[in-house]
Amino acid sequence: MRRLAAPAVLLLSLACVAPARAADLADRLVGTWHVLIHYKDANATNVEAERWDDRVWVFEKKGDRLAWTEYPIVVFHDESGRFENMGTNRMSRVVHAWEPNQAQSAEIAQGLEVNPRGMLSKTLRNTRGAWRSSTQPTAASVSVVSYVENWSIEGTPQLPIFRREDSLGGERTETLDGVTLYTTTQVDAMGDVLSGTFERDGTRHGTFRIARSGSVSDVKGSGKTQSERARDLFMPNMGQQPLSGDLTPEDRAEIRNDIRRSIEEYLQRKGIDPSSQRAQVDSMTAKIEHLLIDEKRPPQEVGRMLEAGEIRP
Repeated sequence: MRRLAAPAVLLLSLACVAPARAADLADRLVGTWHVLIHYKDANATNVEAERWDDRVWVFEKKGDRLAWTEYPIVVFHDESGRFENMGTNRMSRVVHAWEPNQAQSAEIAQGLEVNPRGMLSKTLRNTRGAWRSSTQPTAASVSVVSYVENWSIEGTPQLPIFRREDSLGGERTETLDGVTLYTTTQVDAMGDVLSGTFERDGTRHGTFRIARSGSVSDVKGSGKTQSERARDLFMPNMGQQPLSGDLTPEDRAEIRNDIRRSIEEYLQRKGIDPSSQRAQVDSMTAKIEHLLIDEKRPPQEVGRMLEAGEIRP
C-alpha cells in the first residue's frame, strides 16, 4: 500500500499545481502588450529579406476565464521607418527589421491607437494547466466550408508559449491547417518584455518581442477638414492667418526653410527618402512660398489647394 500511496500523492499534487500555475500565467499576462515580429518568409521572392509585423494583444480576466484580444492594425503618430509609398496611394511595409525609435517607444508606453478593423477575440478556459479556446466547427455538409481557429497559452508564467491553430475545409475540399507559434525564451528583469522564437505555418521563421504597453484606444480623426490636415502636413508652423507686414530676406529664408523641412518630414513619414525627390521638393517649396508670401494667401486656402491637387511639383 505504501508503494502505491507515493505515486497517488504525487499525482494529486501535480493536479493541484497545474491549475495554480495556469492562474499565475493568466495574472502575469493581464494587460496590454505591443507585439513586434521579425521574420523571413520562405515563400517570398527574396527569402533572405528581413520582414516585420506588429500588433497589440490585450488580456483580461473575466471570471474564471481569460479573454485574449488581438488588434492587427496599429497606429503610430510617428510612422517613420514603417511604411513606404508604392507610387500610388497604397502604402507597403518597409522590408527590413523595423525597431521603434525613441518617439515610437514613448507612444507604446503611453498607449497606442488601434483600428478595430480585423480585431479578433477569444475566450480561453483553464484546461489541464493551460488556457485554451474551444471554437467548434460549423456543421459539415457537401456545400459548407468551415473555418475554425483555436488559441492557447501554455508553458510557465515566466516563459509562456502562445499557439494559434486554424483549419479550413469541408467535405468537398482538402483541409488546410495552419499553426502560428510564439515560444518565449527570455524575459527581462522587470517581467515587462518577453522575447523568443516565432514560426508560422512552417514557412515564416524569426523572433518576436512583446512589451507592456499603455491602454489602447480606437483610432480617431483630428476633427479637422481635409484641407486643414493637408496644411498641417506640409506647413505645421504657418498658423491660420495670411502673412502680413514687410518681410526681410532673412524672414523669407526662414519661412522657405520651414516649408522645405515640412515637406521633407512629410515624405519621411511616408517612407520616402527626400533626397531622391529633390527636384519635386524644390518645386513644391517655391510654389508654396510664392502663394504664402507674394500672393499672401491664407495657409488654410493653401491647404485646400494642396488637398485638391492644385499645387503639384
